[in-house]
Amino acid sequence: MKQILLFALLFPTSIIVNAQNPVRRIKFHYINKDSVNLQLNDEYYLIEDSCAQIIRYSHFNFEQHKFSGKFKDVSKADPNLIVSEGNYSEDGLKNGAFVSHYLNGNLQAKGSFKNNKYDGRWEMYYEDGRPELTFDAVDGNCQVINAWDVDGKKNVDNGSGVYIAKFGATYWKGKLINGKPDGKWNFIKTDDASEASIASEHFKKGQFHDGSIGAYEYSDVSRIALVDPSKLPFVTAERMFISPVPCNGVKRKHIVGAQYKDGLRFFTQYISDAVSSYLSGKNLSDWDTQLDIEGEVSELGEFINLKCENSTAGDLSHGLINRLKTLPPLNPATADGKPIKQKFVISFVITKGVYRFSYRFLPIKLDQ
Repeated sequence: MKQILLFALLFPTSIIVNAQNPVRRIKFHYINKDSVNLQLNDEYYLIEDSCAQIIRYSHFNFEQHKFSGKFKDVSKADPNLIVSEGNYSEDGLKNGAFVSHYLNGNLQAKGSFKNNKYDGRWEMYYEDGRPELTFDAVDGNCQVINAWDVDGKKNVDNGSGVYIAKFGATYWKGKLINGKPDGKWNFIKTDDASEASIASEHFKKGQFHDGSIGAYEYSDVSRIALVDPSKLPFVTAERMFISPVPCNGVKRKHIVGAQYKDGLRFFTQYISDAVSSYLSGKNLSDWDTQLDIEGEVSELGEFINLKCENSTAGDLSHGLINRLKTLPPLNPATADGKPIKQKFVISFVITKGVYRFSYRFLPIKLDQ
């Protein structure tokens, strides 16, 4: 068996070495001319042998950067557990029956592809074995039959209900009738608690009418895909990306800053209402100063530890702090879904009886 050692942070482009980080050693184990064993982590990124959780047995054309023929992914801890298997055409397209499992052995998905597109009936499941999604596909066009959320609630029943089509950090949300979009659909950032729409489309009984992204309007074709073509983890292996986290490294946490559920515009109005009722009773005509009130948004979304270093405005800053404490709670910042504190600064500029304010949430330090 031959081995190739790659001293790089990216494959298959030219070798890249970062002097500030230790050299990565990613091995490709050749069996025959184009047969390789790939060492993968649980997200299907290439990883050092000692930390691999999945081994892929496959044919790979390094010149065209494509898999071909049958492949099989097995658990390194339990070689009898087939994590994923399927078939690629000579052109590197997914074709035929595919099946994938979680590393705990539970079924993740089963169905077929045709020329790299979903084809026929597909069933998908959550890691604990509960159903997630059932859909039919013709030439990649999907018709949703049933869908459940992570808590087990059935949101789509026999093609009818409210459906969320996830695409990484964004998702489409709207109503389904007969498994197809109906009415208005909104495109939303996953971490946006206000669910503000960044794009929208309109349908009538499954037929696309029009859409818009900001000021850009279109009526040629819908941009929605009801099921992400890259939803299944094993598809990640096709990109042959090296894991951004080295062997035994610490994965970067997913940080979401504090935010108000109805959006910043409403939160700003709440601040304005809270402080104006206090400042309107004060004689500010002789004031020419700036008050910086610092504090934190707690794990419960409440303002805590508020203070102002401007000692010449003690009474005024104390009154403002008391008003800020009456604000409605925010959705707290989170790290991998767990609530954490986030520092906050609000500045009041007062000049000859007129005041204005601005605020900002400070960058989160993971060790805070």
